[in-house]
Amino acid sequence: MRDFDNSLLRSISKERNVPIVEFLLNTFYNQLGDPITILGVSPISKHIVKGALLAAKECDAPMMFIASLNQIDYDGGYTGWTPKSFTKFLENEVKRLGIVSPIILALDHGGPWLKDLHIQRGYSFEEALESTYKSIESAIIAGYDVIHIDTTVDPYTISLSTEIVARRTLDLLEFAEDVRKSHDISLIDYEIGSDRWKYKDEKHSSELVSLILKGLRKRKLDKVRVIFMVGDVGTKVIPGNLLNVEKAKKLVNVASKYGLYLKTHSTDYVTNPEVFPMIGIGGANIGPMFADIEYKVVKELAIREKNLYEKGEIRKYSEILENLYKSILEDGRWRKYSKVDLDKLDEDKRELILGLCSRYVWFRINSKLDEMIRNLSDAGMDAESIIVEELKNIIIKYLKSFNLCLINKRFKKMF
Repeated sequence: MRDFDNSLLRSISKERNVPIVEFLLNTFYNQLGDPITILGVSPISKHIVKGALLAAKECDAPMMFIASLNQIDYDGGYTGWTPKSFTKFLENEVKRLGIVSPIILALDHGGPWLKDLHIQRGYSFEEALESTYKSIESAIIAGYDVIHIDTTVDPYTISLSTEIVARRTLDLLEFAEDVRKSHDISLIDYEIGSDRWKYKDEKHSSELVSLILKGLRKRKLDKVRVIFMVGDVGTKVIPGNLLNVEKAKKLVNVASKYGLYLKTHSTDYVTNPEVFPMIGIGGANIGPMFADIEYKVVKELAIREKNLYEKGEIRKYSEILENLYKSILEDGRWRKYSKVDLDKLDEDKRELILGLCSRYVWFRINSKLDEMIRNLSDAGMDAESIIVEELKNIIIKYLKSFNLCLINKRFKKMF
């Protein structure tokens, strides 16, 4: 269980026995009339996490880390972190930086076949479900604040009905609550629905939420706090990404009808982020974009490192780019973005795919990345700070657009 978040907002939410996300959203929407959209950052690498924490400190803003099963899981994920070790990493960084705003942990897309390994190994429903149980349990025990239950994927069923998705969601919600209660953990928030489901209209979103909330009452799961409904708002992980405002407004209305907040995914590169709090979107996730940003900065630094080496100004060259490219190709998940070989794509498309897919392999080449940083340090360059600073500045732009800065000062207006 984590105990490193001693922020004022966290302390008061504990006193009132209200989960932190629910407390933040209800306070700023309903009591202060000052809408916010909570930013969810994928903890893809140590530099992205450090950049996000620095952004939170500089802006006095809450920071939510949304960890997918691929990234952080009981077996490590592609970051090498388990929920427990990631929490420990955060604890050390939060204390070192002296952060006083809420640091929120969330499980993203927790459900069968939403971990690449489930698909790669051809898991049956029972096998995928058993793995999901372990994932949810480890996240709750580690102190996660929000658990996203997503049962909208099934490789063995062409079209999942609303009833099947609702029933599977209810089963996982019930399991999660059993874990929470058995470990005497305070109330947590839940997120339901998905932008990956075949049905993307308001009607099916409303039906799904209705079935789940009715099912919770029928199962007497009165302590389950559902806070987010995920919906497809037309966003895609691609430069020039744009929120479909009219579609988002309709889904905001669907969510609010049930006392929930809309959560958007694939908010990477979005060009109209200032609209999100204006229309009542409660949360928005960004992930692969940060890997792309880190990739671009590292590539530029690696080119400088190689030039310095060739001029004899440093003694070593890390060969990080060569190792990075090789690792991305061997990992194979770049095929999610292209049906043809990377060398057959134009440069811009190839570079974007390499950037997005670098997230899968940063952990594998950490030693090479550290070697590059040391080599550049010999030339008087603080490469790590350059990487982290670039990520921090991008994250700050979203924190400002989502109306999250000066969170403590604004909250204190209530007293």
